[in-house]
Amino acid sequence: MSEWKNFININGDFELPNFLYRTINDLMKQALDMGTLLSDDQYKLRAYKEQTKKLFKNKWYDLAQALEFFEIIEQCSCSSARLETNGGKDVYCDICKGARYIISSALTPDEMREVSMFVNAAQNAEVAEKLQKSLMKVLSEHK
Repeated sequence: MSEWKNFININGDFELPNFLYRTINDLMKQALDMGTLLSDDQYKLRAYKEQTKKLFKNKWYDLAQALEFFEIIEQCSCSSARLETNGGKDVYCDICKGARYIISSALTPDEMREVSMFVNAAQNAEVAEKLQKSLMKVLSEHK
């Protein structure tokens, strides 16, 4: 599997949908490689590989739907274009890199950093202290 830090777009923002899709895809490929070791029968092997691909693809769409419900990701424009122009066939998209989803426009990378800063502040006493001082300053200014 690739390191999560490699999933950065041209703006320097983390591509969460692509990272999750690639992680699941890598797991599928590893499962397919293991299946190759299981059988010398080409028909059983082909059936195993098709079933494994289908299961992993369905799991990705289940995960994507949950993330979409919570407005973390949204469908890429290639999803609707793919159905209209290619008869529903999968075509590689440079925007979503095959994931068919992109990070939600409502959830900016700055907001994700901000949330992670506050959530992880307890892990770092220095950061927690700075946040507490800033909060106290803002509260005292708005009295």
